Amino acid sequence: MNRRDIKKAHEQSVLRSFKRYLEGSGRSLEILDYPDPPDAIVVLDGSPCWIEITDAFIGADFARSLTTFAADDVEYIPAGRGMTVNPDENFAEEVVAVVEKKYAKASITDIYEASGAGILLVGLYSPFVFEREITQIVKVLAAVRQQHDGRFSEMYVYNAVHDFFLVP
Repeated sequence: MNRRDIKKAHEQSVLRSFKRYLEGSGRSLEILDYPDPPDAIVVLDGSPCWIEITDAFIGADFARSLTTFAADDVEYIPAGRGMTVNPDENFAEEVVAVVEKKYAKASITDIYEASGAGILLVGLYSPFVFEREITQIVKVLAAVRQQHDGRFSEMYVYNAVHDFFLVP
């Protein structure tokens, strides 16, 4: 499977998990299309909406290692050796950076202006992320949301097993 197909399969898996999560809380989500961008056009609780997915990794080496391991169209690049210093702080900064990129992305601005607010799902990919770190990241992202327009009516972070956490 090539990297593009892996990305698509990953996004669709996240969307299916998100749908189950919402249904577990009495909400409904119907996935209509995968235009990219956004990653999905949906009907959320009876209203049209869109969803964008982004992922934050502990570092570029870790991200490359994960994505090249599964792809058959590129050579596997193992993560480098070394020590990780201040993993919680460094990862929180990376999460904020990927969210800020979504706020700054022209195609997301165009979608927001044409279709209204959407949902942002942020994957947390770090071996150092547990409940305490997720709680802190949610607080940090809540502050980021307050500094921006309402292009994301809802924001969630999720972990590697697709547990979702609302960012207020």
